[in-house]
Amino acid sequence: MASSTRTEIAPPRLMASIHAGFNLVANRAYLLAFPILLDLFFWLGPRYRVKALFSPFIEDWLNMTQAMGGAQVSDMIDTVRKFWEMQLDRFNLFSALSTFPIGIPSLMAGLMPEKTPLGMPSIMEIQSFGQFVSGLLLFSLLGLVLGCVYFSLLAREVRLFEEEHGTLRLLIWEVGQVFLLVVSLILLALVISVPLLGMAAILEMISLQFLQIFTLVVMVALLWIVVPLVFTPHGIFVARRNFLTSALLSVRTWRWLFPSIGLFLLSLLLISQGLGYLWRIPPEDSWLMLAGILGNAVVSTALLGASFVYYRDALLWAEALRRATQVLR
Repeated sequence: MASSTRTEIAPPRLMASIHAGFNLVANRAYLLAFPILLDLFFWLGPRYRVKALFSPFIEDWLNMTQAMGGAQVSDMIDTVRKFWEMQLDRFNLFSALSTFPIGIPSLMAGLMPEKTPLGMPSIMEIQSFGQFVSGLLLFSLLGLVLGCVYFSLLAREVRLFEEEHGTLRLLIWEVGQVFLLVVSLILLALVISVPLLGMAAILEMISLQFLQIFTLVVMVALLWIVVPLVFTPHGIFVARRNFLTSALLSVRTWRWLFPSIGLFLLSLLLISQGLGYLWRIPPEDSWLMLAGILGNAVVSTALLGASFVYYRDALLWAEALRRATQVLR
């Protein structure tokens, strides 16, 4: 552990962590270039759309549904058609560059703007499923790598180890661990989803009320499983643990500080979502949106830095507590 390890037993503090997160942004302001440049690309850059590819399939599905339902579902079909037309007009495959949970935060990836202050952007249409799948994989992988660089540079100030083998070698290791983490999560999701979908189909045939109850129970159970894993990326970037050890350490940290961590995560969510409404106020074709892009970059980077600080302090507190317990024995 680094020489900055604390000797006093003090759990991490919410406000102190958030304050430290904004200090990290002030000390490493160049990190704001990551979310700002990405949002500018999503806003002013070209669009890579899938409208020409998916519109025929959606139209066939709507026509079939209308034929089966008759005039009773005509209004609903029109509403659904307008919804999908709007989504396909706005969807930009380049938005896959903003990956989750490890990636560069983006305001424009969620807004999917259709207009810009410079006029209508250039539009490229995907013509085949092969192009769609390969583009999605390529952009997601690139976004994951850029996200690792972003996370690694931000976590440098709070790491619990010295960079003995150089920044590039460390970054390659981090990218590898993140890739293994993402693949494991995808495989786990597939394994879990197959029996759940089968059970949902059976309950739908029995009763819609049973299906609603089942859906609610599954959502609560998944939330209870996923939330304790929220600090798994932090174990990779802050404590230099492999993805499995990081997941176990995240669960253990959740158990150590359950009420405090819950309040901390809720505070970050409220700050992020509350200010997110503010960033979205300017019209998408107004240069005032630059203020929203800048504000989102500052706050998102600061809150991520705050989570790194909180995680580091939680590990240091647990280590100090363990040593104090051994001394008392």
